[in-house]
Order: sequence, then structure tokens, then C-alpha cells
Amino acid sequence: MSKQESPAKRGRRWITIAVIIVLVVALAVCIALLVLRSKDTEEPQLADDIPNVSRTVLDRGFVDESNMDDVMSELSEKVDEGMFECRMSSFWTFETATSESPNSYVANVESNRHALYFDVYEEQTNELLYSSPILPVGSEIRNIKLDKALPVGDHDAVVMYTLVDEDYEEVSTAGFRITISIQN
Repeated sequence: MSKQESPAKRGRRWITIAVIIVLVVALAVCIALLVLRSKDTEEPQLADDIPNVSRTVLDRGFVDESNMDDVMSELSEKVDEGMFECRMSSFWTFETATSESPNSYVANVESNRHALYFDVYEEQTNELLYSSPILPVGSEIRNIKLDKALPVGDHDAVVMYTLVDEDYEEVSTAGFRITISIQN
């Protein structure tokens, strides 16, 4: 006589097998996550023989007490190099599309380190409206006349500053919004 299992026993066996499989998979996933997590959180080792450790540290973003002053100094120099003070009017009024604006003003103040030039773009169309000459440190420009005529009304514009070094190489750029109003 052959032994046959009852349907209830077969059902329990399949449930037990399924539970064991789920537990094995869950355990494998947990182990994998722990291994991956431990790799992500390992402290990086900086070798003593790396040339210019502060440069490596700055590139990678590792800062500790032993290199904090060097890193902060280098970061400060990089920020100072591209920083500048902006002095300008933000609402330029023009009697006509071809006249000068009596209230337009942009200055490269004495505290800046670099010469600069600027371009004015209509914000909606991105059309170039004006390009300035290079303004040395301590100089200014007033009564700007647009290179492109605009229709009557108020126009949103962007003034894009470009700082240049003594070789006229770009140091940094920054943009500021202004309003241009054409009266007649």
C-alpha cells in the first residue's frame, strides 16, 4: 500500500517551504544591505605620502582638525577671487527707445578686485539689448543708451556681469534682474 499524504499535510508542507524561502531571502537582503552600508560609511584613509594633502582633502571634501585652517583659507581665497560688490540702479527709464536713460547706473567699486563688463538681455526673448565696455575697478557708467530699441512699456531684463582678470580671462559671472521702462 502506498503512503499518500493528506491534502492538509501537503498544504502545511508548502507553507513551511514558502516561509523558509522568504526567511532565507530576507536574511540575504539584510546581509547585503549591511555589507553595502558598511562600505559607504568606512572612513577614508589619507596616506601621509599623498602630495598636497590639503588639495586632496579640498577636492574630496574631507575636513578634520588637522587641516581645517588650510582648507578654510583655500576656500576663502577661491570665494574672494570671484566675489565683487555690485552697485547699480535696478529701474532704468528711457524717454524714447533711442534715448539715454538718465537714471541708469552701473559701477565697479573700489573694493572689487577685477575689471568687469556687463551685457543686458531682455528676459522674455533673451535678446541682447546692450553690451558695456570693460569697466576698470573704481569706474562707472551712467546714462546708458540701449543698442536695441524696445517698444513702449516696462520690460524685465537681466544684467549679466562678467569679472575678468588682468589677461581679460573670465573669473566669474553673475546676473541681476532690472526693469527697463520705455516711456514714449
